[in-house]
Amino acid sequence: MTRPTVLVVTRRTIRKHKYIDYVGEAHLNLLIRLGLLPVMIPVVEGTPACLPQYMAGMSGLLLAEGEDIEPKHYKAQPENLEHLEKIHPLKDKIELRLVRHALRNKLPILGICRGSQLLNVVCGGTLYGDVPKEKKSALQHIDLHHYDSHRHPIAIVAGSPLHKWYGRDALLVTSYHHQGVRDLAPRFKPMAYAEDGLIEAFYDPRAAFVVGLQFHPERMMEEKAANRKIWSAFGAAVHRVAAL
Repeated sequence: MTRPTVLVVTRRTIRKHKYIDYVGEAHLNLLIRLGLLPVMIPVVEGTPACLPQYMAGMSGLLLAEGEDIEPKHYKAQPENLEHLEKIHPLKDKIELRLVRHALRNKLPILGICRGSQLLNVVCGGTLYGDVPKEKKSALQHIDLHHYDSHRHPIAIVAGSPLHKWYGRDALLVTSYHHQGVRDLAPRFKPMAYAEDGLIEAFYDPRAAFVVGLQFHPERMMEEKAANRKIWSAFGAAVHRVAAL
């Protein structure tokens, strides 16, 4: 069986004083189990020139975590510059091109955490520079010391795909971010909100599968069955595209 290709851009970190590029194993494992072929795009100089070749065989796009998105890519407020943390301009450049290509060619896209923010930016939306500081709410969107275990509640929009996948009106989700969706791009509809009003999930109702999730379903092991439905819907959409 020839597996449809899903592109996912790596994230860069330092190990023993040297840069390494990586993608979380949970994401790669899920893509393999769905009968897909994950292809990692390195964030190194020279990669932009290689993107046409990568995109030629692309059937889907996964946008995972990463650094802050540069404010120059959307209609920024002063707060976006004031609260800006670590950025990676090359990662932005690569992912922006991939998202635009996927949207033009109606390819399935799943954006998680930073990925959902980038998806919103590409389509004309804006971001908060720092959600807790700007909203001045007590809700904790990030816990640096409890990355895997930190949860907060969200309210799910009835009738949305997220409501169908989880089969409930509320959910406890992982959270590890300080930027977030301020103005949702016109093409998207919200699927869930945090208690402070932040959009936690959205989708394009006209697309086969274009979904943004601020939370991390791959880390919510207590919700295995429902999380599988999200990934299965993404996988099914990729397989349909590849069969055309």
